[in-house]
Amino acid sequence: MARSIVATIFAILMAGLTWMQVNRINKVHRDKEQYGYKFAPNDLKFESIGKIVKLSVFCLIAASLCGFTGIAGGMVLGPLFLSYHMVPQVMAGTNQYITMVASLATAFQFVYIGDLLWAYAAFFGAMTVTAAFCGLKALNIYLAKSGKQSVIAIVLTFCLTFALISLPLNYLIKAKAE
Repeated sequence: MARSIVATIFAILMAGLTWMQVNRINKVHRDKEQYGYKFAPNDLKFESIGKIVKLSVFCLIAASLCGFTGIAGGMVLGPLFLSYHMVPQVMAGTNQYITMVASLATAFQFVYIGDLLWAYAAFFGAMTVTAAFCGLKALNIYLAKSGKQSVIAIVLTFCLTFALISLPLNYLIKAKAE
């Protein structure tokens, strides 16, 4: 009973916050148009409340899928952001930020309950920072030489496809081993 009351209060609160943000974004868009803001050809224009609600619903679905599967939101939201014509470099940075927040929240949960394996956390943290630095450096060099940002979308597609294939394969391998 208490859980359903908390869930109902949470749902009402989130619906209210979404409504407030939709109105705020709609006002910002109207102000931009009123002051003659020059939109880029591929800018996401919130011309109607329906577009804002559509993006919010897609983000809700992505967040639910991520919560159910345990993967970071950036992996699911990347293709969504690209479909809204977000610049690939901005999309990659946004995804990295979302992933960082999710990872930090998970790490803090393990610290809170006292189950964090500090040696593994330090090792994998160092490996992640090193790999991210090398990957971003290589990507920036490639972008400077070619000017093609499509490589970000290609790498993202490869990673998502690999993750999509590896999860069921991992399950099948573990099921056969038992």
